[in-house]
Amino acid sequence: MASNSLKIMVVDDTTTYRMIVRKSAEAIAGVEVVDFAANGRIALDKLSRIAVDVVLLDVEMPEMDGLTTLHHITKQYPQIAVVMVSGASHTNADIVVECLNSGAFDFVTKPLESDIDESKGALIASLRPILSVLLARRGGRLTPAVPLRTPAPVRPPVQDVVDVPPVGAGEKVWQPVVMTGQTSLHPPAGVAKTVVSARVGLAATGRVVERPRPQSSGSPWDKKPALLLIGSSTGGPAALTQVLSGIPAALSIPVLIVQHMPALFTTSLAAQLTRSTGHAVQEAQHDQTVDPGKVFLAPGGRHLSVKRQGTLLRTVLHDGPKVNGCRPAVDVLFMSVMASFAEPILAVILTGMGNDGANGVKGLKRVGRTYCVTQSKESCVVYGMPRVVEEMGLSDASVALDQMGAYIAGLCR
Repeated sequence: MASNSLKIMVVDDTTTYRMIVRKSAEAIAGVEVVDFAANGRIALDKLSRIAVDVVLLDVEMPEMDGLTTLHHITKQYPQIAVVMVSGASHTNADIVVECLNSGAFDFVTKPLESDIDESKGALIASLRPILSVLLARRGGRLTPAVPLRTPAPVRPPVQDVVDVPPVGAGEKVWQPVVMTGQTSLHPPAGVAKTVVSARVGLAATGRVVERPRPQSSGSPWDKKPALLLIGSSTGGPAALTQVLSGIPAALSIPVLIVQHMPALFTTSLAAQLTRSTGHAVQEAQHDQTVDPGKVFLAPGGRHLSVKRQGTLLRTVLHDGPKVNGCRPAVDVLFMSVMASFAEPILAVILTGMGNDGANGVKGLKRVGRTYCVTQSKESCVVYGMPRVVEEMGLSDASVALDQMGAYIAGLCR
């Protein structure tokens, strides 16, 4: 294996599973497994002596478990990306959600297949997009792993390459407003009526330079939104915690959230968000009324959409094919809202891999009643989903994560 490969350590207390994870990881181009450990204590000792880029870390281990090990790694070796490897259980789901809020880059579930080759194939499918993103953080070029006793390098943000159809000729879209370091809790003056800002370049300090320009009148943002939609993926649990914490609990409109996660894990995420944010976040069930003030999270492994029933909007859960490789998918929810909801909509796209949500935003924009906010490049764990929306010309505001909640609250007043 070339010396400039992505260096991986596998940490698992089961010999068989260490072998399965190693073979799965090394089946991905540019990846090399350089060492193993049977528990967190052994792993930390080895990390002090060898160069590693990524740790694939089991959740349940003797002596030192995955969560405790993660805390040590993020403190001592912040340049190392940690991907949790978890069994599918309610207990593990609770721990994984805590790990994602404590600095883990992402997680994969241990395959349920009894056949080793089938387990390896399932794990490769889960690991490939994650490890590919970590490779892409090197600007598309592999470079040697950095010795762990030196300061962590500054790696360029992810540049996911996604083929997405452009906005059609003659379609009207609003231009992005970039929010970086501003303290106002409200949208920039005139954003709903006459003026928006366009990013024109980076100053020497790294701050975004803005330039006002006119915009046509008739925006639905003469009125506040009647529905808030949020889509997120990699980095999403921590981002959702921060965003919802910045939005008053007495929000007078319903909120629908799609976070890419498998079954069981969204139950734990909803509970964690409820504890942490002041909002009563519930995992959506089939045929619930989407009432003002309620916050629904799409259940893992199922699509969430909505339907109109008289004057009411109701939830619909279904097990249709994956969309953009995802179930639940942001596009499925957004497209159903486009067909069922006639009032102003605020759509938010947070950190995540791929392009899910872009076509949904495009559909909502075509019917002319949606304002879209994307998470800023600098504050994303993975600048994939927001980037595609921006490059399609569909983002009305690019907002840093630490200001997102306040910005949304300002729009909803």
